[in-house]
Amino acid sequence: MNKSFRPVKLLPVWIAISSAIILAGILLFALLGFDFSAERPASKTLEVTYNVVVSGNPDSVAALEKSCDDIFKANGLSVQERATQENSNAVGTEKLVYTFSADASDKALADAADAVNTYANTAFTGAAEVDAVWHSVENQRFIVADWRGAIAVAVGAVVALIYIGVRFRVSSALAGLVVCVHDVLFTLSLLAILRIPLYAASPLLLAGVSAVCSLVLWMVHCAKLRSNAKDVAYSALDGAEVVEESLKTAWKPILIVAGALAATLLLIGAVAAAGTRLLVLPALIAVAVSVYSSLLLGPAVLAPIRKSFSRFTVKQKRYFGKKKAIREEQPKEE
Repeated sequence: MNKSFRPVKLLPVWIAISSAIILAGILLFALLGFDFSAERPASKTLEVTYNVVVSGNPDSVAALEKSCDDIFKANGLSVQERATQENSNAVGTEKLVYTFSADASDKALADAADAVNTYANTAFTGAAEVDAVWHSVENQRFIVADWRGAIAVAVGAVVALIYIGVRFRVSSALAGLVVCVHDVLFTLSLLAILRIPLYAASPLLLAGVSAVCSLVLWMVHCAKLRSNAKDVAYSALDGAEVVEESLKTAWKPILIVAGALAATLLLIGAVAAAGTRLLVLPALIAVAVSVYSSLLLGPAVLAPIRKSFSRFTVKQKRYFGKKKAIREEQPKEE
């Protein structure tokens, strides 16, 4: 890192940048919410289920499909998607799933389902069974699950921060708390600002990824800071100066760990299906935000905290030193 560049002294700049992004994200989220276009949009479906007697005869299936197409056309329904699926409720049973737009007429769908059932009752006899039903499909958020997930992420972050406080001092844990909360809000704000297509579960998942990346990189920084503080060359420096000098050697391991995290996400995205890729690749934003906070914002926050702790420690030593001196000066009773 360039010696002339001193990020520890630029705390107001990092606060201004982060505040602007987070406030913009909160505003856009309040107005537009997240872009959940990756989810299947609201729609209506008509399912035609038929047993093994029908599925075992290709001519019967073809006749059923043609009849359905004619019935939909007669009722003014436009099919957006058609798929054949196995029915898990009975072995050998299959179903045709027709997808229509959300504004398709309920009456037209009901009439079409009745027409398909009427056709099936006359065209298929004996053991052949055909049943048509229609459904309205809407995306729903599971608020209870979201809250439970958020609580789980928060509890995990608190446990990690307690570990940081015990292993690397309370000042590092306080700065880590600021960094972790900042990274989660910053990541979610970028998702809202950039309008990245998401699934309903993506914000919570990416918030968790952001918290994990943030704490991992911050622990890397704290470990380097702790090892440098034991060096004789740092013994004459106060807490804030140790933070600033340690940053000159901490940036390399931070970038190495961040690069490993990013490479793992890219590898998963490269081999995963398209749906999983939309879930994994946005996590790269969380890694980038964590690098920013661990290299720039975090040290700038930690320096004044360390400085305050150092002043408090000096005052305590002076206070107890004076009390000890007074006790030694008092004459001992015979």
